[in-house]
Amino acid sequence: MEERIYKENLKEMILEMAQKEISNYSSQKGVRKYFEGNVDKIINENIKNYSEDISINKIYSKILKRGSSQGNITSIAKVIKSEELFKSKNELIKFAKYLGINFNAKNSYNQILKVICNYIYSNRKIYSEKYIYYSRGNEEYILEPERIKRELIESYKSKTRNDMKSIARLLDITVEEDESAEDIRQKVINYIMREKLTKKK
Repeated sequence: MEERIYKENLKEMILEMAQKEISNYSSQKGVRKYFEGNVDKIINENIKNYSEDISINKIYSKILKRGSSQGNITSIAKVIKSEELFKSKNELIKFAKYLGINFNAKNSYNQILKVICNYIYSNRKIYSEKYIYYSRGNEEYILEPERIKRELIESYKSKTRNDMKSIARLLDITVEEDESAEDIRQKVINYIMREKLTKKK
């Protein structure tokens, strides 16, 4: 039976991954506080998205995660063939294209399957780390920690940028759409410094 590791400590894992990113920010304490306060929200959004996902990508992630824990190519083939979707050669070709492997209709089902299985077996460490099992109650999800980390960092960047835009707006400072929070912060600092110097004169 396939060994499954349920990552109940997902929150700690994400925070640890995101920790490496905060060295670039001036207020590390503030960033850490934001991450800790919002990580559950981002995890819940990913769980909700996974639950509501009706796309083929959900099946792909399940196959790649299950396949990554198999000890040999034959076992990976059994995992793929156990999925109803992959009874069709056309769907197997689509899965191969998703993995970056190109085939045409002339290849047989077994030829395509063999190459896919070899590919998954060769990259099983990558897929083992990319996807994790996460259980909540009786439900099981396959999540991507790296994606959750990125979304957490992006939500922080978006918030800080919006905060800085609001300050700039109050000071009548023009802000371009492509400016980062740090760019806007620098404009605000420069503006305040100029104002102080003007008042001193």
